[in-house]
Amino acid sequence: MILVLSHPEDLHVTPVVEELRRRDVETRVFDLSGYPAASTLTVDGTPSGPRTTLTWAGSDLDLGSVNAVWYRRPGRFSLPADLDPAEDDWLRAECGHLFRGLWATLDATWVSEPDAVRRAGLKLVQLDLATTLGLVVPRYTVTNSPEHASSFLESCPGGAIVKVLSSPLVKYTERAATMYTHLVTDQDRDVLDSVRFGPTFLQEFVPKTMDVRVTVIGERAFAVGIEPVTEDALIDFRRAEIYDLPHVPLTLPPGLEDRCVELVQRLGLRFGAIDLLRTPDGQYVFLEINPNGQWHWLEWLTGVPLTSALCDLLTGA
Repeated sequence: MILVLSHPEDLHVTPVVEELRRRDVETRVFDLSGYPAASTLTVDGTPSGPRTTLTWAGSDLDLGSVNAVWYRRPGRFSLPADLDPAEDDWLRAECGHLFRGLWATLDATWVSEPDAVRRAGLKLVQLDLATTLGLVVPRYTVTNSPEHASSFLESCPGGAIVKVLSSPLVKYTERAATMYTHLVTDQDRDVLDSVRFGPTFLQEFVPKTMDVRVTVIGERAFAVGIEPVTEDALIDFRRAEIYDLPHVPLTLPPGLEDRCVELVQRLGLRFGAIDLLRTPDGQYVFLEINPNGQWHWLEWLTGVPLTSALCDLLTGA
């Protein structure tokens, strides 16, 4: 039995579940946003150890029967809307404590373990390990000192970019905004004092001829080059219409593929989406790793067998 943990809007789940079922592998999909409103979880202590039953969509799942878990992108717990904010915080913490304990005691293959996913998502951890492994990392600073930020910008004659440390999404009551990576402009410098209000991540600008997404699955790495042929893609290819950008499968230089796989393993992961740049002189530069990054568009555009590789990993094939 394979358990997939993700939200209903996750388009990556369908091809994986279809492939697993084509292989006659029993698979269930559960989203944490269904708890506790539309599901129940019961953990009974027995002389032989805990017995855990998860019930949703009219059927039970004995978690003792689960051999592998794909921890993709589970949603947030669905709590009653009329709770006081303090009560919401308390109950959400209780739910989180329960499931963290459950996942920590589940005897199964994880892709990847939730604690490892959370730790690997920390930018400073990624950048420190990438440097240790010998990957090329652009100069950067994270600061809330306007004076230090100004000094760093002056030390980057070719320009600098500003990016977020965690999620780029800002949710308002009736809309959402995405903060893309962008070059620091004169307008940004005019409001440099605002740096004091929180951590600001600045990185020396690196010219590129290609973005490179390396998807590591287990001990296999699949590299795809993305050519920034539109102006929107020159700084952050996510700002462009991704399907308009040429994609090509790549063979990484000797040693680089091994370092990418080692990076994922040293972070305690079994999956990782690594973003690199290729510079005009052919050097590869590390930007970041997303422990649960998007990947299906790469397979759709180039045919790289990512779904099959992920199913191999989940089933131990």
